[in-house]
Amino acid sequence: MSSKSRIVSLSLLPLATSSAYLAFQFPTVTDALYSRGLYPLVARGFAMFGPLSFSLAEPLFVALVLLLVYGIYRWSRGKRDRLRRAVVAIWVIAGAVALTFLCLWGFNYARPSLQERLGLSREGIDASEVLDAGRRAARLTSELYEELLPRESPTALPFGFEDLNHRLDDAYGRLALPGDSLSFRPTPAKALQSSTLFSYLGISGIFVPFTGEPSVNALQPDVALPMVVAHEKAHQRGITHEGEANFAAFLACAQPANTTYFRYAAYLFATRYLLSEASNYRPRDEVDAAWELLGDGPKDDLRAIRDFWRRYEGPAAIVAHTINDQYLKTMQVQGGVQSYGTVVKMLMALDREGKLFPGQ
Repeated sequence: MSSKSRIVSLSLLPLATSSAYLAFQFPTVTDALYSRGLYPLVARGFAMFGPLSFSLAEPLFVALVLLLVYGIYRWSRGKRDRLRRAVVAIWVIAGAVALTFLCLWGFNYARPSLQERLGLSREGIDASEVLDAGRRAARLTSELYEELLPRESPTALPFGFEDLNHRLDDAYGRLALPGDSLSFRPTPAKALQSSTLFSYLGISGIFVPFTGEPSVNALQPDVALPMVVAHEKAHQRGITHEGEANFAAFLACAQPANTTYFRYAAYLFATRYLLSEASNYRPRDEVDAAWELLGDGPKDDLRAIRDFWRRYEGPAAIVAHTINDQYLKTMQVQGGVQSYGTVVKMLMALDREGKLFPGQ
């Protein structure tokens, strides 16, 4: 390696950390230059992989693991300066991965939040308001369930995975969230071949920034899929924070123009989050009474989701949870994995504007 190449390689990590620092210092500039400027071009480039029927990330990950094993083998065969070479290699690889991650998607973490872009106020929300919203969500969920045809227990997705993708892309197109600059059909969500592994890791879906693919655990119950796919598609559209991605997914699925199945999945999700939050503050009998507003069909669907994840509980899920928590905190997401629950405050802010239950 020439001296110039060595200098460039060693400077990647400092460049990544300094550029990330600057991006977080100037969020509106980051939003204008990257999120609304460069990132849509990146996403359009990734769209060329859309026709692939599998997640490109999976074979790439296997190839990288094999390359890592080969690198470790080569390192172990060396006789001189093994420690120095290992430190340099880790430094260079970390810098290359970090800078690539930032350029392909990661700078979106530094843009103004979706809450700010929507002008939502989350201040002063009372626990009784959350419980009341949970009751109304439960009633609407039960009403939507009665409109499903055919009704099965648990409910089945009434269309294929490709159709699910197209319908959600159309839903986001109608939604036109502020700062969403993807005016084209991006890479579709892919069903993971390694879904069993992801089940043991406790992961329902993941957005892979290095391939631009929303990737989904295909084994989970059908009723979870609209919100899970919509959540990963929210990440694809530059919404990084987990609670905000949940909220964007709800907005996309709950639109009155959508199929009943999408709306049912959205309000089942809202009911679960709202009543779970209310249970932290309100008497148990009040919350139990609210849960009873759900019909047997929605209860069966929630039970199917719960039972599915219980089958795969174990140490792997705990490790994955911890890694995800540290990753989110590194990216300055307040609360780490607890940020998933901030969707409740955003739902309540929407309710205060009279938009949580349109037409009700």
